Amino acid sequence: MARGPSTHWTAFHRRCAVVCVVACGVAAVAVTPVVWAASQDAPGDHRWWLLAAGAALLAAVGASLPLFREVSSAGYLASCVVVAVLLTLALGTVFATAQTVHDVRLRLDEPRSVPATLTACRVTGRALDDENKGHDIYGCTYRWTADDRTFSEERPTDKLFADGHRTTVLLDGGRMITGRPSLLAIPFWIVLALVGLLGTVRITAVVYGRGREEGLLR
Repeated sequence: MARGPSTHWTAFHRRCAVVCVVACGVAAVAVTPVVWAASQDAPGDHRWWLLAAGAALLAAVGASLPLFREVSSAGYLASCVVVAVLLTLALGTVFATAQTVHDVRLRLDEPRSVPATLTACRVTGRALDDENKGHDIYGCTYRWTADDRTFSEERPTDKLFADGHRTTVLLDGGRMITGRPSLLAIPFWIVLALVGLLGTVRITAVVYGRGREEGLLR
């Protein structure tokens, strides 16, 4: 947020800038477990984390308003875009890291297999094949029991099965998976995590350096 000489920024403005930085950091930390769980399709109630992130973002917006009054609209908008990109990179890094950990664990440990029953098979839609010919897409509800708990989940199938058809499914915890991840998936997620981390660190350093140059951060 360029505004001329650093002496024009008051102590109040600098405190507002610090609050913005801390609030954005809190928002990112609060959303981290939500992103991690979402990457694993892990069930759970994450409302409190989301409420904390929302409150932190509101605090950041509120603290930025005194700064908005001292800079151009274009400068304020550009700062908001930079913050949004930074948060997206940081959370993208979390997602890629979670996927890496998940895939490595599945490659090292043999997934658990349990018997399952297929029910409620139906046509779920239409799709085109390589020759642009339409064909039906099928789905069935898989039901299985693990650790004295019964689970069910609809998954696509290659054809319609009669109710009660028996099969075997692989589990990651209590969640059904289609198979073990490819070996290529692990370096793919590692590269994405490293790129996201480097981008996050780089942008953070640039933003902090610019803030110091303007006298807004110390």
